[in-house]
Amino acid sequence: MLGRIVAETRDDLARRRAARPEPVLRGLAAARPAPRDFVAALRCPGLGLVAEVKKGSPSKGPFARDLDHVAAARAFRDGGAAAVSVLTAPAFFAGDAELADVAAALAADAAPCPPLLRKEFIVDPYQVLESRALGADAFLVIVKTVPDAPAIRELIEAGSRLGMAAFAEVTDEAELDLALRAGLAEAGGAIGINNRDLHTFEEDLGTTERLRPLVPAGIPLVAASGVRTPADLARMRACGVDAVLIGEGLTRGGDIAGAIGRLFPGGAGGAA
Repeated sequence: MLGRIVAETRDDLARRRAARPEPVLRGLAAARPAPRDFVAALRCPGLGLVAEVKKGSPSKGPFARDLDHVAAARAFRDGGAAAVSVLTAPAFFAGDAELADVAAALAADAAPCPPLLRKEFIVDPYQVLESRALGADAFLVIVKTVPDAPAIRELIEAGSRLGMAAFAEVTDEAELDLALRAGLAEAGGAIGINNRDLHTFEEDLGTTERLRPLVPAGIPLVAASGVRTPADLARMRACGVDAVLIGEGLTRGGDIAGAIGRLFPGGAGGAA
């Protein structure tokens, strides 16, 4: 499934380039305010929350198709999220409009806007520029979907030129090593450890516990997938991650404020 999605993403690049050539994107990106510091937000005291606007997934189908993405992002912000992740991939029942809407709405509010992370199958520097034009401050690199360290480095450097942070998602030791060899630390990026096996879709928080000691101290670390209960949070806090990324667990039930409150009784980022 992952291979098919990536192949479809690559096939669609020509169409996207024709619809919005790079000079157009550069103009849109230049009109954006300076990027917010995604990495600094992850380094704030306490266990941070990267809250995800998520309407569905390839493995589970749509589970929150009618989710109001702007209202959800505002609820995440008001609940103390360190950053807001917005999916823009058709495989997740979302598109570019969700990110653009969230960026515009939160920027217009009086409350400070947390950094925005674009979650997409990014395999080409064009998509990094596209992310900035849509209003993202950071972008996802799924290491499993990029062929080698030079290709990953190309994406990281494209982001650095725009003032954006790369968020490298890894699932094992080899992928972590690849991200580090690509210069993620030197570029000031962050690591996300996906506790879901992308081949079997099984989840194991032990993945984060196993890989945590291998992540250099200066790189912010986020545990993603499989974090659903206060006990899960306590387990991730104990192994020293900076934040957890949660999507389905916050949006499926329709009560985002309540879901955050049950997981973070003292507020996201607090000591509880």
